[in-house]
Amino acid sequence: MSARTGNDPAMWSRLVGQETAVRILRDAVASGAPGHAYLFVGPQGVGRELAAMALAASLNCPDGGCGECDVCARVLRRSHPDVYTIAPEGAQILVDQVRAVRENAYLSPYEGRVKVFLFEDAHRLNPAASNALLKVLEEPPGDVVFILVTESPEDLLPTVVSRCRRVDFFPLGPAEIERVLVTQHDADPALASWAARTGGDLSTALRFVKDPGAPDRRRAHLDIPGRLVRNGPSESVRIAAELAGEAAAAVSALTKRQKDELARHLEAFGDARATGAARKRVEDRHKREARRVETEVYDSALRDVASFYRDVLLAGAGVPDDALVNTEMAERLRRAAAVADPAWLVGALERIEDTRRALARNVQAVLALEAIFMELGTPRARAGAR
Repeated sequence: MSARTGNDPAMWSRLVGQETAVRILRDAVASGAPGHAYLFVGPQGVGRELAAMALAASLNCPDGGCGECDVCARVLRRSHPDVYTIAPEGAQILVDQVRAVRENAYLSPYEGRVKVFLFEDAHRLNPAASNALLKVLEEPPGDVVFILVTESPEDLLPTVVSRCRRVDFFPLGPAEIERVLVTQHDADPALASWAARTGGDLSTALRFVKDPGAPDRRRAHLDIPGRLVRNGPSESVRIAAELAGEAAAAVSALTKRQKDELARHLEAFGDARATGAARKRVEDRHKREARRVETEVYDSALRDVASFYRDVLLAGAGVPDDALVNTEMAERLRRAAAVADPAWLVGALERIEDTRRALARNVQAVLALEAIFMELGTPRARAGAR
């Protein structure tokens, strides 16, 4: 496999705070023999998927990943015909998905030089899928690169891990996130400071500064514990319904953008060709994106609620106000901490985390939300969190 590179690092410059990972990947591309499989390891929101797109663009862009051409633009939109995303269907990546990858991998690239297969949450490969993937990793085609993205490499088959080059990605601190938001995205400094402190990672903080409704939604999420205290378990149904409406609105906005993309696809490839495999790939990706957006809404709300309980726990331990996430409500947090039961708060945080994991496995979202809010609103809980 060979790939030409240019001097323009535009695609790689999108990655912040991951200098070692960028150096490893750029050197691999520049060598002309980048290897056939990579394992990108790190928590969500640190640039793993963006690095995968930068690698895919660098391997296919005529200028080595210029960041401005049609190839780079389509790679970033995940609409390039030689860049594939494989995501879990439900709780797992299934063997049939990997078999389809194997069949596709041995075909010539559609229009580029290299086919790139990105496995999101690769630790969710089930045993049969892992073994199917291992076969193609043992005898890889020369014009294919596999990228496995995970935060839990220990859950992958060791023989799969051994056939990949590992690249680690690390979290950014709030100060660095704030700097990036201000210098690279022209964010208002006050908003950037809030987003960096509350977002927890760069991708979430960036969504906060790009979405004018994000601060109001976060304030509404932070009021959920108070509503449960005031109204008890019956409020759980109303809160779950409100979050379902919030998710539906986010999916609706995404659907409009997706329709525009599909129209561009039809214009570029023509109706006849677009009704075949290429169009199906676009439509399948759109379904995954809609599910991801819906899950992100629920996950964001639960993280906001968890940040309230965590701050109450920290306030009760006597930490200074500037060590809290929600510093703007420090007085309220300290009042809650004065009467809260620390053991109950710890249990609440564990249950919220359990619910977040369940939602990631495609459980029935509204029922899961009703259940967790019902639990957080029981009389004992209200006494503990008052």
